[in-house]
Amino acid sequence: MKKVFIALLFLIVLASCANQTTNEKGPSSEDTATFNKHVESWKKAANGFTLENTEQVMSIFADSLTWNNPEAFMNITKTKEDLTAAVNFYISTFDNITFTDDVYYGGSLYSTEEISSSPDGIRAYGNWKLIDPNSGTEIGYKWMGVLRFNADGKVYDFADWFDVSSIPSQIEGTYKR
Repeated sequence: MKKVFIALLFLIVLASCANQTTNEKGPSSEDTATFNKHVESWKKAANGFTLENTEQVMSIFADSLTWNNPEAFMNITKTKEDLTAAVNFYISTFDNITFTDDVYYGGSLYSTEEISSSPDGIRAYGNWKLIDPNSGTEIGYKWMGVLRFNADGKVYDFADWFDVSSIPSQIEGTYKR
């Protein structure tokens, strides 16, 4: 009886594994093109920092933008005007701002919120580097952003994370990596 039970259990496990299907299909060419268009939009915005061009940075953001800035808790959002002020601060305060070592990921089928395979949501990762013109100090930090694009190709929801508090200590020379 024990052998029959083990054999039956083995067959059930084997059958359940054989019946599982995988989604080997991958994204459509249309979704891939949309994702790549959004990535290029972000790269254009990031390059606006290098060019010290606020309009270029802000050109990808919808007027109705909600922004969760790095210093805020997750439930606090700000506006496009707030983001514009932050961009102006960085451009007017620092020199040679660059975004490097960037990688991008699309929608996720796994989430604690709404699951999605949409190419209209991207996660961007990279390193920001900038120079403090007063001390000549190179400042750098890793960064992550989540951007959600609307049907017009504009970012309507944006959240980003980095260690804002490291900037003064990097300038002072007290920051340890």
